[in-house]
Amino acid sequence: MKIAVIGLGLIGGSLARQFKKNTSHTVLGYDISEEVMLKAELLGAIDERLDLSSPVDADVVFAALCPGAAIEVMERICPLLKPGAIVADTAGVKRDIVKKMGELSEKYPEISFVGVHPMAGREFSGISHSTANLFEHAYIIITPVCAEIDAAEKIKDLFTEAVCQGITMASAEEHDKIIAYTSQLAHVVSSAYMQNPVAENYFGFSAGSFRDMTRVAKLSPDMWTELFGLNRDNLIPCIDDIIFRLTSFRKAIASGDDGALHAMLERGNELKERAEKTRRERKND
Repeated sequence: MKIAVIGLGLIGGSLARQFKKNTSHTVLGYDISEEVMLKAELLGAIDERLDLSSPVDADVVFAALCPGAAIEVMERICPLLKPGAIVADTAGVKRDIVKKMGELSEKYPEISFVGVHPMAGREFSGISHSTANLFEHAYIIITPVCAEIDAAEKIKDLFTEAVCQGITMASAEEHDKIIAYTSQLAHVVSSAYMQNPVAENYFGFSAGSFRDMTRVAKLSPDMWTELFGLNRDNLIPCIDDIIFRLTSFRKAIASGDDGALHAMLERGNELKERAEKTRRERKND
């Protein structure tokens, strides 16, 4: 099988390298930057360059780009694909992309479309920071488009073959609602937390908790501005909720209400333990 990856940044480069490492498939690659293409070849991330000026002989095409750019690429590449090809994205929000995939599916019925979101990343960007094992311990969220269940199964099998930890199936609506809490809110909080002036003098006064809280403050402002904007209807309630809970903590601490403070801390501890128990149980199923 021939797998094409368009956009060879951290995610696209890591996808290409993991497919190269763990499968026997041929990996084609394309990036708008010639420097990135040269690095991809140097790292052995791709077998061949992908030519977007002629028909594309690929069985699966990943648009490893931000949502807007991914939509542009899908519109451009669909006329070049052979019947039976599958087009997938890797973006962090799904509703706009899946909507466009549905429109393209009607226009190009011989092509299948699948939404994909690998739940992994690093605080660095670019192919130079890509790895051949970024997704080995990650869950891949798959969003079928229309009735393309067979295409979704093929993508699922591909990631299983590439030794990813597991697959989660979700609609675009469910994906965006949950991801607002599990990913986007974490980035908002981390960025806000890091903007406290005391953060400049953290050295020698921090341990794992500071590192964990601030890791995702190092991000791509362009990409995350786009992701937050496309999912604002789900993200704003999450922000409102954490503001409410932080305000409750503040009131308890300011008033010296140790009973209320202890109860809130205990509640958080219980919910964390419950969530971890559920995660372990599902992982062992």
